[in-house]
Amino acid sequence: MSGLRKIDDQYTPLQIEVFTRWVQNHIRGSQIQITDLFNDLKNGVVLVRLAEALTKRQRPRKLAIKPTRVFEQVENCDMAIEMFKADGIRFENISGQDVNKTETKLILGLIWTLILHYSVSAS
Repeated sequence: MSGLRKIDDQYTPLQIEVFTRWVQNHIRGSQIQITDLFNDLKNGVVLVRLAEALTKRQRPRKLAIKPTRVFEQVENCDMAIEMFKADGIRFENISGQDVNKTETKLILGLIWTLILHYSVSAS
């Protein structure tokens, strides 16, 4: 099992770099710069902007633009996940709270699912 962990540790930084660029590329019109994928998604604002860009739909309710309280941040993250689900994406075991807590493996899985749905399957 240690061999798999070693491979995973080697590819995680590469995944983070590639996924960060992919997200940045899809929200480039929103004037938001992503420097740290996990912390920049934490408050949900970037995730909602990404959901709007990918689903080509407006958000269903008001976005907390500068959320300072954790529940506002989690609500933003949940709204983005709901938007993706409404667009036909099926997620396993991820919630807005996981994104807010910067659960790295779950966030990487979320972004990979989005890449598969919106980039790979679209082509």
